[in-house]
Amino acid sequence: MKKLFLLMAIGLTFSLNAQDLKSLSKAKEGVTKSVDQSSFVEKFAGDQVKKLTEKFNLSEAQQTQVSDLVVSQLKTEKFQKLIGSFSPAQLMGSGAQDKISSNLMESDEFKAGMNKVLNEEQKKKN
Repeated sequence: MKKLFLLMAIGLTFSLNAQDLKSLSKAKEGVTKSVDQSSFVEKFAGDQVKKLTEKFNLSEAQQTQVSDLVVSQLKTEKFQKLIGSFSPAQLMGSGAQDKISSNLMESDEFKAGMNKVLNEEQKKKN
């Protein structure tokens, strides 16, 4: 009887440990994906600010505002879904970045934000 009880206790312990490992594995995947997306957002925002600085000759203050604008747009649900539709390998390729960039530039919210940042002379360059 003691042996049976001992075997049941050991079996239960292994079962509980296996469940813990599965939940830890899933949690790790979620954290890794969010870290990948946030690092992509930061890198992508930096690239966009560089392109926009060259196009509009932005001042330091404008670059900061544009960077904040790009990051805020990329963190919206619309862009998070778009970013999430690509694998990490695809995100590093130019095709995905071009698609995200074009969606960003066509976004009404982004255009409105840019109109607040740019002066009249810079708006004419658009």
